[in-house]
Amino acid sequence: MTEAEIKKLNGFLSKTLKMDTEELASLYNEAGELTSLTAAEKADTSRVAKLKEENESQYKRGQKEVATKFETKLKEKYGVSSEETGVELVDLIISGELEKVKSKSEEDITAHPEYLKLKSESDRLLKTKDKEWQKKIEELEQKHAREAMFAKVKDRAFAELDNLRPILPEDAKKAQRWKEKYIEEFRGFDFQELDGKLVVLKDGKPLQDEHAYNVSFEDLVKKTAGEFFDFQTSESRSSAGNQQPGGSGFVAPRNEEEYVKMMREAKTPEEQVKVMESYQSKTK
Repeated sequence: MTEAEIKKLNGFLSKTLKMDTEELASLYNEAGELTSLTAAEKADTSRVAKLKEENESQYKRGQKEVATKFETKLKEKYGVSSEETGVELVDLIISGELEKVKSKSEEDITAHPEYLKLKSESDRLLKTKDKEWQKKIEELEQKHAREAMFAKVKDRAFAELDNLRPILPEDAKKAQRWKEKYIEEFRGFDFQELDGKLVVLKDGKPLQDEHAYNVSFEDLVKKTAGEFFDFQTSESRSSAGNQQPGGSGFVAPRNEEEYVKMMREAKTPEEQVKVMESYQSKTK
């Protein structure tokens, strides 16, 4: 290479790759001939790595700034003063808003306008977060939806149990403990409401008996109740029915609230039967 060519090449490499005099000299032999580009390659690799590191750093700063601004807006909008950030902040806000919704109405919380509004806000935030955050939000939603459904299951399971006329301990606390054990058995299943009826699910599919027929909610109640309680016979119902409501100071319940209270305060199965039949005679 001529001296002019060497000077021109060195100027280019010095400007673009920031190579110093020693690095430039390593490219030529003693005769001034270009023999190796190793130093130039190393310099270019270092330049690319540095650019990549700077770009990543800028991207992370940008993400953090976007997330911080959005979190600040969420805190201001929902009146949250917590130091929580990210998914923990969303969890906190969702829990607080759901409590407000449940205190105002017994309607399905997932259909409430405030819930839907918050869900929309959280979806926007999730676009800037990773998959782990999204999974936590979905698990929280599923938990609340499952608890809301189980509240309905619990009410119906107790109502069906009352219809079966179980023989409960005379001690009210013991009776309540047995009822709690009975209702906990239903947590082993999932439920879906369809046309006003509860469909029993197991592993995401309708629960079936040994003959491949779907198990109804009423059948599940009977089977579960039978594992915990004995039931009043026709003789005990007949005997209790001979006691006319209104006699000996007895006053039949006037509404469902009084009915539930008198059923809890009854000390014997016979007293429960008397209360139940007197209430049913008034509601027919």
